[in-house]
Amino acid sequence: MRRGTTALALCMAACLHAAGAAAQGRTMTLAEVLSRAREQSPRVVSARLALEETRARLAGASAKPNNPALEAWVGNRNGPTERHTDFEFGLAQVFEPGARRTARVDAANAAVAEATAGIDEVTREALRQAATAFYRVVYASERISLLDSASELASAVYTVADRRHRAGDIAVLDVNIARASLARVKAERAGADAARALALGDLRQLLGIQDVVAVEGSLGASTPPDLAAALSAASQRPDIRALEAGITEAEAELRVGMSHAKPEYGVGVRYSREEGDQIVLGGLTVTLPMFSKGQEQRARGSARATRLRTDLQAAKTRVDIEVRSAFDACTRRLAAVGALEADAIPGLDENERLTTRSFEVGQIGLADVLLIRREILETRFQYLDALLEAALARVDLDASAGVLR
Repeated sequence: MRRGTTALALCMAACLHAAGAAAQGRTMTLAEVLSRAREQSPRVVSARLALEETRARLAGASAKPNNPALEAWVGNRNGPTERHTDFEFGLAQVFEPGARRTARVDAANAAVAEATAGIDEVTREALRQAATAFYRVVYASERISLLDSASELASAVYTVADRRHRAGDIAVLDVNIARASLARVKAERAGADAARALALGDLRQLLGIQDVVAVEGSLGASTPPDLAAALSAASQRPDIRALEAGITEAEAELRVGMSHAKPEYGVGVRYSREEGDQIVLGGLTVTLPMFSKGQEQRARGSARATRLRTDLQAAKTRVDIEVRSAFDACTRRLAAVGALEADAIPGLDENERLTTRSFEVGQIGLADVLLIRREILETRFQYLDALLEAALARVDLDASAGVLR
């Protein structure tokens, strides 16, 4: 009986552990978040499916000649004295100029290259958003940790205040103030929980994850950025490559239109029987491009190429400014972190201990304790904010330079 009870208890414990693990969900690092965004982000998946539509155009453009045409005619010939059944069969094949097919294939290949660059552009933005969401979740978690520590200190101050009030050292007003300070920290802690829940929801939405997730990482300052490397990488950004591919497609469309000014030719063979006579004919067909000469395609291709060249030049200027601005912002954000790490962060833990100890022995009043604690907490929050801004600035720089891909 005891053995059966023990087995049942172990089984229940295992089930509870499994349920707790399922409720906790998976924990993802930044690398895992970026990998998931790269492979399974809903926007990226949709862009990949759209590429297959463009590839279908290439399959059609690669088809060599037009389909052959088969004709058949049957009829009766009624003479004065005789009646005959005549028939005629014909087979013809029309060939377009070779330059037209080449230009059409080039246009389709350029469209595929443009769609591929579009996928990379969607991926770049998806990675930017995913990395930003990841760091915001980490920031929310770090803020909760700070508020947990602040709550412990506020609880300790309230305990000391209550003890000193009972001993007659301080008034009940100080106890009430200490209790209110503790309540404010707890309320702020609840608000931080809500902010983390929203940040996690944004991350799950970007990654297309329905299950509960958690993140593992830090807001540690990154290495100083390299402007020359960023500008070099930005020259191959997906939106730049998409415009270049669009220009190639427009030029190919222009060549397709120009090919309509050249004649098409066709060959055929015809067999017929008339009044018992068998007739075999060979034929040659040549079109005369006198009216329709691909005017629309030529005009559209030329106008589109001109527009895209202008857009490309503007995009290169915009990307250069974007990268330089992101570099300046990242450099200054890192400088702000360095300033706080050098002059503000050291000694905060010791100051907290000394403040609590001084209040406990009656060297300082409650108002001084709360003021010093608030100053320390605000400094920690400012440092955490600076770390977040530096991390987001680096994400923006890497995305602007096209490094995130």
